[in-house]
Amino acid sequence: MRKDQWGKVVPAVSGHDLLESLPNLQKEAQWEVIDFSNVASCNMKPERMSELSKAVTHSFQDPSLKGVIITHGTDTLEETAYFLDLTIKDNRPVILTASQRDASESDSDGPRNLRNSMLIALDSHAKGRGVVIALNEEIHAARDVRKLHTSHVDAFSSGELGSLGSIDNGDVLWHRKPEPSVKFDPPHRLAKVIVCKAFTGMEEEILEKMIDPGVEGVVIEAFGRGNLPPEVVPAIQRIIHRGVPVVVTSRCLFGRTAPTYGYLGGGADLERQGAFFAGDLSTEKVRLLLSIALGQGVPLMTLKDILGRGGVE
Repeated sequence: MRKDQWGKVVPAVSGHDLLESLPNLQKEAQWEVIDFSNVASCNMKPERMSELSKAVTHSFQDPSLKGVIITHGTDTLEETAYFLDLTIKDNRPVILTASQRDASESDSDGPRNLRNSMLIALDSHAKGRGVVIALNEEIHAARDVRKLHTSHVDAFSSGELGSLGSIDNGDVLWHRKPEPSVKFDPPHRLAKVIVCKAFTGMEEEILEKMIDPGVEGVVIEAFGRGNLPPEVVPAIQRIIHRGVPVVVTSRCLFGRTAPTYGYLGGGADLERQGAFFAGDLSTEKVRLLLSIALGQGVPLMTLKDILGRGGVE
């Protein structure tokens, strides 16, 4: 992005512009630029993510291709990366990168992040690590990473799991391999899944009003280990009785949900009602996984097992 005439940041820079900003790396490989779209990342819908996944899969039909780099806004970067991680089966590297400072800034982090992504794409050890995010000299797994700050260049973190690797003085250094995400076929249909964030004093009518006949799944972001106000339990019972899965996540940024507490509205009580738990997966990523899986007709008990493993194979 760049600042416009009013000083506001808007999409502006093409893929060719980005590549031309790094003339030295242009010489190290043959690069093909595909301008898939140029929109703010808050405009990324699961349907557009699905089309991007298909475009990447199509590109991998070329056996000489080393890897794919995708530039993306930071707002929904982790969601697009995870969607691709669930739907791309090729083991060659797919790297998403971005910048926290726009291209108008003298100290924009975009060129460095793009350069690091190119180094990862050319690294022989990058295969088999799933979709990754390259930012601020760090390499993160799509499943694990979250955006924690609105503007800092070190905005992304994988919490206690840590990064997959780093870039130092032009060298790609790998620290660990991620747990592989479960894989789905390219989605032909995405189920309608809604997200509800729990809050103190929440009443069941709030949840009921969010459910329409087209909703196929519900992700409810609960407190702590996965606990909710007791007033919403009857609504959850009715939703589950209709055959609509309810998946419990946590508003805590890191750590696992679990059916630990036995009081009314506690995790163990919700499990008794038939709710599923998603381990340490974020609310946003659970929504995408549900949308893909339910759209492909994955049985609910299979889905429960997938979620119980935190979405890993």
